[in-house]
Amino acid sequence: MTKHEIMVEYVQDKIKELCDSMLTFNFADGKATSVSFLTNYAGKIVKKYVRAADKEYGFTILLTWYYSEETDDINMQAMNLGQKFMEWIEEQNAIKNYPDFEGCQVKKIENLQNMPNLATVDWENKVAQYQIPCRVLYFEKEKQK
Repeated sequence: MTKHEIMVEYVQDKIKELCDSMLTFNFADGKATSVSFLTNYAGKIVKKYVRAADKEYGFTILLTWYYSEETDDINMQAMNLGQKFMEWIEEQNAIKNYPDFEGCQVKKIENLQNMPNLATVDWENKVAQYQIPCRVLYFEKEKQK
């Protein structure tokens, strides 16, 4: 499996548990209650060693949720949903429950911010998108030629 497939598999059950939504890959349809897994970068070298490197896999979870201009709690619900996913990421890191990057040693998984970003608002359709940027830091040896 590729790192993309491994990561989607790693987060999809939690997404289903939190919002009963199917996870899409690198596609956001803009419908309320949809959740997308967006790739940011893969194999980005953080630190180079002789015949090995610390690398990053960056991704963003994009929550598309209902949006309200009123004083109700709809916007708060979306923010809390995103925060719950972020707490789950922190919990996985604390217990060292990492995605299985075959042939690599995963060092950590982490959120890159302390709360979800309100990324866009579609006023006409009353939906908003919240971004949760994350990364996996891992050690990988060079492949023998």
